[in-house]
Amino acid sequence: MAHNTLMLVAQLSGLRILVLANRLGCDTELARSVHDSLAAKLAKMIAAQRNILAADRARVAARGTEDEEDASYDLHHYQMAYYETWLVEPVALLDEYLVDDLTHEYFNFSTGEWHLRDSDVPITVPVPADKLCGLASIIAEIEDVSGVRFSVENVYYNEAEAEAAWWESSGADPDEVFAMTDAGHP
Repeated sequence: MAHNTLMLVAQLSGLRILVLANRLGCDTELARSVHDSLAAKLAKMIAAQRNILAADRARVAARGTEDEEDASYDLHHYQMAYYETWLVEPVALLDEYLVDDLTHEYFNFSTGEWHLRDSDVPITVPVPADKLCGLASIIAEIEDVSGVRFSVENVYYNEAEAEAAWWESSGADPDEVFAMTDAGHP
């Protein structure tokens, strides 16, 4: 167990350095912010793995004593906390959203409120890999090494915002696309 955890700490540390180095070549604020977010998440993942290592060492040191059971519980606690935090749901690197399918509600992180989900909102639009300045391949490597899944999506809480963002990202002008000629035809 400790060997795998120690190897994961080393791999995640190396990948965090790679993320920080790759950030230097970013030419957009979006890419820089996703790099910063990923570097921060990796730092938290590394800290969590170090907690697991420390708890494992404490369990080994407590072997055969009255503290062995407590040390085992501590180790289990840190392992489950890592699992629940990093391995259950994808980790958002840009915008977060939360949908409760049981109650048909969604949580709007910008307002901090729950709302009835009576349409397709929130609408998520993945950020294209070419807008991340090479980070997509690093994310794939991190996912492969750690088992953690990441999402890089813009989240819109109404259809008008999503449509406006789509038109902006496409570079097309809706007035030109839907322009009518004098004959009434496009």
